[in-house]
Amino acid sequence: MSKSATTPTYSTAGTVSAPIDLSGLKGEHTTLDLSSSKKGKKVVKPNVKVTLTSLTLNNSGTLRRINSVVIPIVYSDKFYKEVRDPLLDDVNKLIYYADIPVGAICCKFDNLAKGSKEPPTLVILTLAILAPYRSLNLGTSLLLSSLKASLHPTTPPPPIPADNNTNTRASLTVAPPRVKVNRALAHVQVGNEDAKRFYERLGFKEVGIEENYYSKVEPHGAIIMVCEDIAKALGESEQPNGSA
Repeated sequence: MSKSATTPTYSTAGTVSAPIDLSGLKGEHTTLDLSSSKKGKKVVKPNVKVTLTSLTLNNSGTLRRINSVVIPIVYSDKFYKEVRDPLLDDVNKLIYYADIPVGAICCKFDNLAKGSKEPPTLVILTLAILAPYRSLNLGTSLLLSSLKASLHPTTPPPPIPADNNTNTRASLTVAPPRVKVNRALAHVQVGNEDAKRFYERLGFKEVGIEENYYSKVEPHGAIIMVCEDIAKALGESEQPNGSA
C-alpha cells in the first residue's frame, strides 16, 4: 500500500540512549587476569558499553534476524511495521553490547481508550537475547527499560515536514504523551521454566494458561504472566494506572 501524502514521518534523531550503567548488576563485568604469576596479580574489570536504540526502518532487518535466531516463530511484515509506531518508541528497543546488536524487546499497549472495561496494559510481544550474550542481565535491562517507560511516558518525536508541500497542521502535530500504564503482561510457552522465573524475578505472577496460544509450535499453551503494579516492582511510589 502506498504511503499517504499526509502521513507524517518521524525523526529518528536522538534515538540512541546514553550508555546504560550495569555496573551494579551481577554478570556485567568480566574479570581479566593480566599477570602470569600469582604474586602481584593485576585484575582489570572493563566497563563494556551497553546502549538502547529505537526501532527504525534502517535497523528493522537487524530486529528480524535477532528474532528469527532466538524465537521459533516467523512474524509478519505487519508486525515489524507496527512495532515501529512512534507512539511505542520508548518501549520498543534494540540493545547493543560493545556496539554489537544482541537483543530486542517489542511491546504494544492494550486498553488505552477511555471507558475501557480492562485496565491499561503494556503487553510484551517479544523479548530476545542472542545466546552468547545471556547471563549478562541484558534481558533484564531491556524489560526494566520498557516498564519504566510505560510508567513514565514521554512525548513522541516530532514529525518531519514532507517534501511534497502537502503538509497540514494535523500531519505536523506532535502526539501528546500517553497515560501512565502501571500494568504489564507477557506470555511464556508452557514448559519454559527459565522464562517463567525470569518474569517472576521482576514482579510478574502466573494468572492462568491460554490454550493454543502458539499455533505453529509445541507445546501450544502459554502461561499468562502479569505484573499488576509496575511501580511496586520498580520500587517506586504508587502510580494510578491510566493517569495522565
